Amino acid sequence: MRALLNQIFEFWGFFGGFWYLWLPVGLFLLFREAWKGYLRGYFLSKTKWILLEVRVPRDIAKSPKAMENIFAGLYGAGKNIDLVDRYWKGYENPWFSLEIVGNASGVHFFIWTQEGLRRLVESQIYAQYPASEIAEVADYARDLPVDVPNNDWALWGAEMVLTKPDAYPIRTYEDFTLEDISEKEELRKIDPLSAMVEFLGSLEASEQCWIQFLVRPAGEGWKKEGEALVAEIMGKEVKQKERVLQRLMRLVSDFLGALLSLGTPPAPPPEKKKDEFSIFKLSPGQQEIIKAVEKNISKIGFEVGLRWMYIARRDKFNPVGISALFGIFKQFSSQSLNGFRPYRKTSSMTGYWQYVPRINTIKEHAKKRRIYQAYRMRGFFHPPFNKVRPFVLSSSELATVYHFPGTVVSSPAMSRIEAKKGSAPSNLPI
Repeated sequence: MRALLNQIFEFWGFFGGFWYLWLPVGLFLLFREAWKGYLRGYFLSKTKWILLEVRVPRDIAKSPKAMENIFAGLYGAGKNIDLVDRYWKGYENPWFSLEIVGNASGVHFFIWTQEGLRRLVESQIYAQYPASEIAEVADYARDLPVDVPNNDWALWGAEMVLTKPDAYPIRTYEDFTLEDISEKEELRKIDPLSAMVEFLGSLEASEQCWIQFLVRPAGEGWKKEGEALVAEIMGKEVKQKERVLQRLMRLVSDFLGALLSLGTPPAPPPEKKKDEFSIFKLSPGQQEIIKAVEKNISKIGFEVGLRWMYIARRDKFNPVGISALFGIFKQFSSQSLNGFRPYRKTSSMTGYWQYVPRINTIKEHAKKRRIYQAYRMRGFFHPPFNKVRPFVLSSSELATVYHFPGTVVSSPAMSRIEAKKGSAPSNLPI
């Protein structure tokens, strides 16, 4: 132990002697992050946000492909941020909060967005659902006290992540035979949101369930990761991109190796292995995985933050609701591909927190309060709510977990338009 401390002191003495080299760099990095945070906060404080409720007719016959087209239109809201935008204007690419809520008034679909993007959102929805109704509504998340959980309200919340890398797809609407439907065939189809809507519609007046997908356009990095994943499954050599610190350590190692090898003959270069890959060497399962990954990364992607909460009066809190929500998200999982799981570091534990030691009780209470506040603020991608790394879903994956159900979902609690709107006859006398 003493020898280790001596080594640490020697290293610090050597490192501290060059403080004039590393200290300015460290201070600059700290100032840069603080400046970015200040500009981001100022920019977002000047941005007005609105909550839109979307209601569709009961006899709608649209597959989630329509929702995928909507997301393709919303993808254009982002732009490439240059240095002026980032370090002078504080500009941040917009994100959307796609929300499904069950409460005493029924099941509702909401989209939370910037006021300046309202026309874009409405035009994309009306293009696919012409008979729908879109209205700006008050924020339902503000109806509850700001300090939930408290003596009156209990809360269980979870933030979800993927079980495998982003390129692996979850079960999409193509797997549920919802890709091509007509009004005649609608009743023979299976909508993965049926179970979700039925559960949300069964909640009592003292219960609420909030489900939130925060999305923003993703770059091309996840596609490159998918291509590397396919190459790895095929058994090909994949070159990993070095980070700055890894590259610096490699250069130092190469330099020391060169010094030690002075005076010794150079080793012959290693022989290059021939690429003997053949598709027939892969198992049927591996071939299916490759096809699924390649199909998934061929579509546009969105960075996604997923969280949900079950809130109820303490005397009405029912842990069965927690199990039901986990089961709802389990249906999108595939053993060989991808699925959802709770992120343990931020998600609440069970509702039986009174049976654990006090210190764990305090931690769980803090987790619940943080998830509740993050949901109300619609925060995920920036401090102080960026506790979880966002994952990437393709447009078809996102349309699977969030779309406006058709007649397959017959729950009476679903908020719908009872009749389609039509324009007046052209020959109507005035």
